[in-house]
Amino acid sequence: MFKKVLSVVGITAALVFGSAAAATAYPADAPVTASDTTLTPGQSVTITATELGDYATVTFSANGGTLASIVAAAGTGTSVEKPVVNGSASATFTAPSTPGTFVVTVTAPGGEVLGSVTLTVAAAAGGGGGLPATGGSVPAAMIWAGVGALGLGGIAVAAVAARRRAAAGN
Repeated sequence: MFKKVLSVVGITAALVFGSAAAATAYPADAPVTASDTTLTPGQSVTITATELGDYATVTFSANGGTLASIVAAAGTGTSVEKPVVNGSASATFTAPSTPGTFVVTVTAPGGEVLGSVTLTVAAAAGGGGGLPATGGSVPAAMIWAGVGALGLGGIAVAAVAARRRAAAGN
């Protein structure tokens, strides 16, 4: 009888202490960082989760925008599964065209939330909704000088061609 009680106590102790050890094998929350947290529409940033322990993969999910995997087979969308390499995993977040606040959450394969980062997408500069300014200004004199040089070059080519035709006709 004593052996049976001792074995039940031993098994119970192993379950209690073993399950606690299994729970501490993975981090409760992992640091999640972004290379930039204030974005403009269309801008991409890298989201990195570290201290992921022994997980083989984690899932990055966003409440807007798109997440792209470094591995082409994983595709794009609002969530992407990434392999954990040396305790960390990364995904690329592309900001949507609408301004707002977006949260990228990293979850374990079982659905446990490991961490998150908040990103802010600012309105595009200019506010007019048109095309953004993309270049500088060139003085009008420089433009006319270029047009003149092209015109002189065209005249020179035409003169050489006329001279060759005249020489070939003699």
